[in-house]
Amino acid sequence: MSDEEWGFKHERVCGFIRHFVDKPIYNLSSHETHARTMWQTLEFFYASKSGINKLYLLKNFVELKYKDETPFTKHLSEFQGCCDQLLVAGINFAFLLITLPDSCETFWVSMISASPNGIVHLQMEKTSALNEEMRRKVQGTSS
Repeated sequence: MSDEEWGFKHERVCGFIRHFVDKPIYNLSSHETHARTMWQTLEFFYASKSGINKLYLLKNFVELKYKDETPFTKHLSEFQGCCDQLLVAGINFAFLLITLPDSCETFWVSMISASPNGIVHLQMEKTSALNEEMRRKVQGTSS
């Protein structure tokens, strides 16, 4: 391909990326015409492994709480998003159970008690929480 064709493709990719970013982020990258440079700029500001970014991600994770009356799958999606961001930042841990409301305390205490050495793996947390939601729906309770 010619340089002109590559330039056109880069501009199209940059336009595509800009379509999915918020206005403040758009302004940071509006001058970029090369896809890789644009991506690196966005990574620098929003995916860095700096202490401040890690603290922000941890704060979001700690403040994540299940909202009553919402599908658990939505909460699970938000939780997984937080975990993915933490993993990219170099923080590798997850505790789905602590994001559940106090009304689920009996559920998570029994789950931890039934686990070998009190260690609950993420997949077990997800599966058990989804099963608990189904059980509660069948019984007619909302949490």
